[in-house]
Amino acid sequence: MPRSIKDLIVAVVLLSFGLVLLFSSFEKGRSGTFVSVIYSVFKPIQQTVTFVEERVTNLFKSYIWLVGVNKKNGELADEVRKLRTEIVSLKEKELENRRLKRVLELKNRLDFPTVVAQVIGQDASGFFRTILINKGSDEGVLPDMAVTVPEGIVGKINRSSAVMAQVMMITDPSMSVDCRVERTRDRGLLTGSYSYSCLLQYVNKEADLKNGDLVVTSGLDGIFPRGLVVGTLQSVRLSEHGLFQEAVVNPSAKLSEIEEVIVILGIQGGFSMEPGLESKN
Repeated sequence: MPRSIKDLIVAVVLLSFGLVLLFSSFEKGRSGTFVSVIYSVFKPIQQTVTFVEERVTNLFKSYIWLVGVNKKNGELADEVRKLRTEIVSLKEKELENRRLKRVLELKNRLDFPTVVAQVIGQDASGFFRTILINKGSDEGVLPDMAVTVPEGIVGKINRSSAVMAQVMMITDPSMSVDCRVERTRDRGLLTGSYSYSCLLQYVNKEADLKNGDLVVTSGLDGIFPRGLVVGTLQSVRLSEHGLFQEAVVNPSAKLSEIEEVIVILGIQGGFSMEPGLESKN
């Protein structure tokens, strides 16, 4: 805007303000005709100035109010983020407590010395089916010891160091477990596969196997105690040469989701882990 126009506006505003002050000092009955005419002429300007003044005042108040509201909203948003973090933390603790409760219930039911461990790593290649746990030889965890969870067996200790151990899961291709079909008592050898299921092989050709049958450990392989849950039969068929039956087994333990496990402490290659051994360790 040109400076001359700005000066003119300022002059008009100042003049109007002076006239308003002047006319406000007169009583209505004593004001003359000239004063009345001038007042009538400048009244719209006075009203405009008053209107602008009120709008500016209201705008300023609104700005101050909005600043306060924005600050309060920021504080509330921070508080909401903190509460959400606390809620997530509490939910995680609740889930962990539930899992540990079930693990401890199984630990108390087993007639063998055990140790509870947390899963701290998993095979990244996807070729092998192994996990790492945070307990090792310092806690009595040694190769070929059975590993389980409340839902079913997980695998066995493959190797261990002082403070951690590697667990080979039952879905690993090099893993094998001697099992029975619970309903018929027929034996078979459970092996891992390259999928996330297992295969029960060398079952009697005449065995009455059905989908959904429960598979449990036989206790005859020198690693897994008898009667631990393994999984359920998904599909039954004759083996390639027709001499035996075999079946796909769906493990009962959700192997990709486990966070805590129980290691059954025992001497490699036999069942000298009789009840009461924990008092000797």
